[in-house]
Amino acid sequence: MESQILINSGITLVETLIAYLAKDAIGSDFLNNYLGGQSEQKKAADAQKEALSRLIAASSEMNQSTDQITSRAEKNIERLNGIYDSISKLKESVERIEHEHRAYAEQFKNLISQTNDIRKLIDEISNVSEQTNLLSFNASIEAAHAGTAGAGFRIIANEVKNLSENTKKTTDRILENMKKLTKSIDELEMNTKSNSDSLHGLSKETEETLLGFDSVRKLNSANNSDVEQIGKTLSGNMRDMGMIVQNVQQAEDLNKQSLELFAESASKNQMLFNDLYSFVYEIKAIFEDLKLEQKNQ
Repeated sequence: MESQILINSGITLVETLIAYLAKDAIGSDFLNNYLGGQSEQKKAADAQKEALSRLIAASSEMNQSTDQITSRAEKNIERLNGIYDSISKLKESVERIEHEHRAYAEQFKNLISQTNDIRKLIDEISNVSEQTNLLSFNASIEAAHAGTAGAGFRIIANEVKNLSENTKKTTDRILENMKKLTKSIDELEMNTKSNSDSLHGLSKETEETLLGFDSVRKLNSANNSDVEQIGKTLSGNMRDMGMIVQNVQQAEDLNKQSLELFAESASKNQMLFNDLYSFVYEIKAIFEDLKLEQKNQ
């Protein structure tokens, strides 16, 4: 009776061990599945590293492009500065010429005033000549009335008349020339004023052009600063992504080492489990044989 109890207890113990080993087998399968899943995770990590590498390469190309854009922008700024300086000098020259033309215009006004004064003097000379001619005519009449006694006086009156007529002819020629001179001066004044107005307009245009170039220069400088900032940001991103790739690789290497140790332990555990599983079934078979013999007795 005691043997029967002992055999039944042994069988119960063996079945308990088998149930425990069955659970351990499930854990072993889970471990194998987990190790198999690590391969997929490695593929995903490799794909992620490859994507980051492509992103780093693209960022590097963009960084090179921004460097080229910055270089071209700096050259454009230098050209704009050169053009700005040239236009500034042109504006100064135009303002100087405009000032000189205005001075010429004032001089022409003074010249016109002087020619008008000369014409007034010539008019006065003409009036004196006409009065002298009238006096000589009256003197000739008086000399004719005097007869032989007025012969000398008549000669003087004739000379005075000739002088008066010559003076009038001369003043007429001078007046004619003065009219031509005045006309020429008027035309010069008009042309000078027109040129002065044109130069003033050109000065305003150059000033507006300078303002436009200054705005373009400031805009290019701002754009260049933005491009430089983008380049710095890209460089920073490249460094960060490089660190990420490096950290991912280090984590992958550590994970690989851990998995190798884990797999080695799991392999040893699997071998031990198989040996133990075989041993338990052998013991179970022995207890079943004993139980059968006990029943046959």
